[in-house]
Amino acid sequence: MPISIIKQENNLLLLPEINQQFSKMLKSDWFDINFWQHQDAVTGQSRGRNITWFVGHQDDEWVLRHYYRGGMVAKLLGDKYLFSDIKNTRCYRELLLLEQMFLQGLPVPKPIAARVTTQNIFYRADLLIEKIPHAEDLVQKLTKENIAEAIWHSIGSMIAKFHEAGIFHSDLNAHNILLDNNNKVWLIDFDKCEQRTVAYSWQQANLQRLQRSLVKEKGLHRNFAFDDQCWRWLIGGYEYFYQLSSDGNQ
Repeated sequence: MPISIIKQENNLLLLPEINQQFSKMLKSDWFDINFWQHQDAVTGQSRGRNITWFVGHQDDEWVLRHYYRGGMVAKLLGDKYLFSDIKNTRCYRELLLLEQMFLQGLPVPKPIAARVTTQNIFYRADLLIEKIPHAEDLVQKLTKENIAEAIWHSIGSMIAKFHEAGIFHSDLNAHNILLDNNNKVWLIDFDKCEQRTVAYSWQQANLQRLQRSLVKEKGLHRNFAFDDQCWRWLIGGYEYFYQLSSDGNQ
């Protein structure tokens, strides 16, 4: 079984096969920020629509994220979801997809574990993943400086790798693309994402979503180093990856 399920009271703890070394130490407390605060192990936070916490575990740094609803339904249910089966929960699906992509060598954070807390017909969920060290998202980067043509090519190539693997990212935007201090490109936040049959239609819709995101950010920030030329470089990297892939299969 790719993901082990460990029951602790009304909590179901989910552990990927690649992290079986944690099987005897994993506990529900790992998903409560108070636990890490009492150990003085909180290393930072990221504020978007909600708070994401960074915590230190031994020599590693992890990201702790709670699942929140969006839209109008959030006013009614808050952070609660209807529970039917553990494999239908958002965190199980994200954890499983992350493990599959990580084992394929795609540039994603390593999944650590997840928690599902059930209450009557509802559940709440939390996720732990490894933090990408010394990384900034594309918005942070572009508000400070221009990035080279070669990096735009790398971003396009990275997206093409996911598309070739059939990975549909439901929220491909500039905040979910990271650059580390070696200019390696990473993709994060795979909630509601999935592996699909490869098809031109959804791949192009994915790219268009990213383009809209970059244009939107340019309108929000006085200094944002993005223009039509940057997008052409990105698409050039995307298409070049497919060209190399096609040549290699001949």
